[in-house]
Amino acid sequence: MIYKSVLFTLLLATFSVQSHSGGTNAEGCHTDKINNDYHCHNELNDSVTTRIQLPPLPENYATSFSNAKSKAERDIYYDYNTTFYCQCDFVFDDINDADNDGNTHETMVDDLSCGYTPRNPITSSGKPNARVSRIEWEHIMPAYIIGGELDQWKNQETYSECQKPNGKYLTGRDCAYETVPTFRRAHDDLVNLAPAVGELNADRSNFQFSTITGETRNYGQCDFEVDFNSDTAEPAEKVRGDIARVYLYMVQMYGVSLDDDVTQMIQEWNESDPVDEWECKRNVRIKKSQGYSNSIVAKLCSE
Repeated sequence: MIYKSVLFTLLLATFSVQSHSGGTNAEGCHTDKINNDYHCHNELNDSVTTRIQLPPLPENYATSFSNAKSKAERDIYYDYNTTFYCQCDFVFDDINDADNDGNTHETMVDDLSCGYTPRNPITSSGKPNARVSRIEWEHIMPAYIIGGELDQWKNQETYSECQKPNGKYLTGRDCAYETVPTFRRAHDDLVNLAPAVGELNADRSNFQFSTITGETRNYGQCDFEVDFNSDTAEPAEKVRGDIARVYLYMVQMYGVSLDDDVTQMIQEWNESDPVDEWECKRNVRIKKSQGYSNSIVAKLCSE
C-alpha cells in the first residue's frame, strides 16, 4: 500500500487536482489564473493526485548533477571531510598519492581512521576495486525511489528525446533526468547528497533503508549493513535521524510516496536521533549554496 496521508503537520496534504488553464514553464510550474496561485505539478508519481508547491528555481541552483557535486564539495563539505555512513576521514585531492596510483587529483578515503575494511577489495576481473578508496556522492533517498515509477524511467524507448545519435536510448534514469524537470530538480537537490565510500554507495544501490536482524558486518568496524536478499541497508544509529529528516523533506518538497513501514521507521528515527551541530550547519550552507534548504531541519535547529 502506498502511503498517501500526512506524515507530520509539516508535510503536505493530498488533494484532487482540479482542472485549470495555463501552460507550464520549464519547471512544470505556472500561474493558475482561475485559482490565483503559482504552483508546480507533481510529475514524480502520477498515481498520487497532488500538486507540489515548489518555489521558483533559484538562480544559484545546480545546473547539472556534476555541478551539484561540485557545489557540495566547494560550499558544504570543504572543511568537513568525514564520510556519511562510516565516519571515515577523507581528502578531496590525494596530493600525497596515498594509494600509489599516480593520481593526485582524486578523493582518497582513510580507512584506518574508521576501521573500514572493504567487502570486495578486488574486482571480479582481478583488479583493485577503485571504489573502496574514493568518495562518491550518495543520494540518501535513492534516485529510483524518487522517480523510478516515472514512465520516462520505465519506458524510455518510447521517448524520442531519449534516443541517442547512434540509435540507442538513454538509461531510464537518464531519460527521466533529461525530460522531467521536477525529477531533475529533486535529483540535484543538495539536501539529499552526502559523501560516502564508493563501495558502500555501490552496495547500497537503490535499496531502501531498514533494520536488519542478525546482520553480518561486511565492512570491518563501519556500522553499515546490506542485505542483498531483501534489498535493504541498515545505517548506524548516529545518522538515522539525518536520514529520516532527508526523507521527510523529499516527501514534503517533491511528493515522494513511501510505504507504511518506511514511514513509521523514519518517524521513529527522527525522534530517536535529534539534530546535531553539523546537521544544522550543513543545512545553513545548503541554503546559501542552492537557494533553499530543509525547512524541517531549520525549524528543529531553531528550537
